[in-house]
Amino acid sequence: MKEFLSQKILDNSVEQYAWFFGILIVVFLFKRYLSGLLGTLIYNFFRRYTRENRVKQFNALIFRPASWLIILLTASFTFQLLKFPNAWQMEIFDTGLKLILSRLLATVIALTFTWVLLRVIDFITIILKDRAELTESKMDDQLVPFIKDMLKIFVVLISTGIILGAILHFNVAGILTGLGIGGLALALAAQDTLANLFGSITIFLDRPFTVGDIVKVGEVTGTVEKVGFRSTRLRTTEKTFVTIPNKKMTDSSVDNLTLRTHRRVNMVVGLSYDTSTDQLKNIICDIQNYFDTKTEMPDENFVRFDSFNESAINLMIEYFLPQTEYILFMKRKEEINFMILETIQKHGAMIAHPTRIIKNEKL
Repeated sequence: MKEFLSQKILDNSVEQYAWFFGILIVVFLFKRYLSGLLGTLIYNFFRRYTRENRVKQFNALIFRPASWLIILLTASFTFQLLKFPNAWQMEIFDTGLKLILSRLLATVIALTFTWVLLRVIDFITIILKDRAELTESKMDDQLVPFIKDMLKIFVVLISTGIILGAILHFNVAGILTGLGIGGLALALAAQDTLANLFGSITIFLDRPFTVGDIVKVGEVTGTVEKVGFRSTRLRTTEKTFVTIPNKKMTDSSVDNLTLRTHRRVNMVVGLSYDTSTDQLKNIICDIQNYFDTKTEMPDENFVRFDSFNESAINLMIEYFLPQTEYILFMKRKEEINFMILETIQKHGAMIAHPTRIIKNEKL
């Protein structure tokens, strides 16, 4: 057995390979337990900020990246048990293969660690949403997804800088200087992105709308579900999902329908020409009196004899309702429609329908 374990393959003994693969197999088999332990340790930093125990939710978020991180860190450690084979001592583009492999492993570990951080940011977003729900203001609900996007961009940029500079040993300053030379082309390529970024900042500072508001932008009407780093997302009345760049949201006229105090109704009711003058006056008077006696309705309501149509005497009825929610508004509007119809029928008049009288005269 000793002779077998002492046999060497690529400058390493069988015993060294046994320890190497044995440690990796044990870690792989217990990766779920180890990732859960790591997740619980990280979760303890956030426990005080949550209303309930969310350790299972947190572990579910970071399970995959944490498992890979543990395996890669273990592999990095166990590689120290092995000697780099002399047969592999070669250079690729003036760089040793051993150095290339070590930098590649370090890069993968850094990327996996970045993956873990991104999942932690997702969990922080969940906590922020919970805390935002405790307040009446919708502004914090709107800020949460924006903060999430900003944190992720920051983490990715820092990770990229560390990988390029500390691991791959690129001259980051030289790269930035090179970007300065091509700054004009970069600025032209990124102008839409920057315009959308400044648009999102303008939305947060000016606050023309918040998450949950119903807005109309151009031909699109919908409920604001998210104001992100680049765009605003609306859920339309047809339940479709529309994404509008923030630049357009700031450049266009945005009608915030949620902030209106009343809904306006304007209708034309046609009465038949059989209606007498007294009937017409009484109908107008009764409908107007109905509006005047309703204290919740503003004084801008009116009923007027508007015009003569081909087959009808037109009444223009305009009023405002304080019910801004669509369902309540339609219910109240229906009640008023019944009142108008009952008033017309009470005075013996009829709703007009299209008619045409043909007069035949003998020449």
